[in-house]
Amino acid sequence: MNTAHELGQRCIDAFTRVVPATLCAFYRIDAQLQAGHFSLYHMSPQMHEAYLQRYRHYDPLRPRNCLAAGAPVLSLRMGMAQQGQHETRVYQGFLQRHGVLDVVEVLARDAAGQPIAGLSLLRDASLGAFQPGELGTLHALQGLLEIAAQAPCSGDDERLGALTPRERQIAWLLRDGACNKTIAQRLGLGLPTVKTHLINLFRKVGANNRTELVSTLFL
Repeated sequence: MNTAHELGQRCIDAFTRVVPATLCAFYRIDAQLQAGHFSLYHMSPQMHEAYLQRYRHYDPLRPRNCLAAGAPVLSLRMGMAQQGQHETRVYQGFLQRHGVLDVVEVLARDAAGQPIAGLSLLRDASLGAFQPGELGTLHALQGLLEIAAQAPCSGDDERLGALTPRERQIAWLLRDGACNKTIAQRLGLGLPTVKTHLINLFRKVGANNRTELVSTLFL
């Protein structure tokens, strides 16, 4: 059985192979229409934390807005048309500071129509804005996202709740047997930064080495 993180990464890999994105995030949606349990692709922890702490309430593509729009695939332009100018300016400023040109949200619902998961695809100027044909492709793939989102997952992620998003990424890579160099390459980090994260991980988990860390978190 896949963990929630593995499911998120599989969805990200599948969608970005067909519709390229600079950054991507898969997330679960709770009964209060709040996004959580994020799996990130090339998105820095600093950007993600800034979004969660200061900008998520200005996001025109947050789950509540997507549900109200009634569309399973919603572009940034479509989302901004549904909210006020002040919220739009604030959120555009956040995106511009991180080099994001365009965003598309894909929403997955359960059989009762309740949103249960979402996928954010973000692009910078090198990829350009999403085109109508690409939005059509995402519409075609949206049903697969719903099937994947309803698949049962194991509870491994619950044991990672005290870790930061970056620490969780490193923990998952350690579980897969990645060395420090591989972790640095996969996450775009320097080796000293990876070592610092590992020290923090060992301290938080109470482990003395990688084997103990993986055993405590995943076995």
